Amino acid sequence: MRGVHPDIIELAPPEKKERIGIAQVREAIRSAQFSPAQGERKVCVVFQAEVMTPEAANALLKTLEEPPREMAFVLLAGHAGDLLPTIVSRSRVVRLAPADDQQSAQRLIDRGYPPEDAWWLVSVATRPGELERFSDRLIDIQELQSSAEERAFAMNTAELVAATLDGESVLRRAALRGLLTRAASGDPEILTDGARTLSGQERDAINVWLQDLLAAAFEALRQAEIGSETGPQSLGTEVPVARMRIACVAIDRAHRALSVYAPTEAVLLRLLLAIGSGFGGDEGVS
Repeated sequence: MRGVHPDIIELAPPEKKERIGIAQVREAIRSAQFSPAQGERKVCVVFQAEVMTPEAANALLKTLEEPPREMAFVLLAGHAGDLLPTIVSRSRVVRLAPADDQQSAQRLIDRGYPPEDAWWLVSVATRPGELERFSDRLIDIQELQSSAEERAFAMNTAELVAATLDGESVLRRAALRGLLTRAASGDPEILTDGARTLSGQERDAINVWLQDLLAAAFEALRQAEIGSETGPQSLGTEVPVARMRIACVAIDRAHRALSVYAPTEAVLLRLLLAIGSGFGGDEGVS
């Protein structure tokens, strides 16, 4: 079915049906033969992509293997694991914030937090019950961040990795930033003991960890880029901004590799090596 924009194609289960069928997918693929009417390319949005029939999913997969130049596909699903692993491996996974983040941030603002602090807390305190600590009373976020960074800086590898997995929300973010900094500097313990410790976790826990790591990397990159306007392009002490961009790409690739059930330890080792070596292409995580 089509929306109001001539270059947007929307696929969803037809009325009174529960699945997206192969005929719908074939029609969307056929439309890629025609040039966009207004924009630079057409966009096919697949709502509830996890409910495609096996035939429809395989038909789409063939197109994703050799995507048309003037057509982009956006697949919306509750969880990447509900899609064919081969489809996930040919896609870029983007995780969207829950719709209630706005309400959570507003509650913190109403409590007295500056909007910037409120939104940062919402992005950091992502596990059940973590935001309640900040809603109960007003906390000095800058002081809390500074204390968490000092603690993370003093941790050994095992302590740092443990904090990235199970630490309190603000400490967890500081530990993730610390791990990125150590990996980027080529810390051998992070590249060996760190990878082995992480690989012992359940795959679902590693997926959550990678999501947290990517959020920390994006945060570090944004701050470093803002700072580079008035000073050297560096993150923390001597980590180049370019290295953090590479880290973001490597983390995304590691997440996709895990989605197709690649060996966990190998994926994590290649991720940390990619961050440490500064290679962002196929030499990194694929």
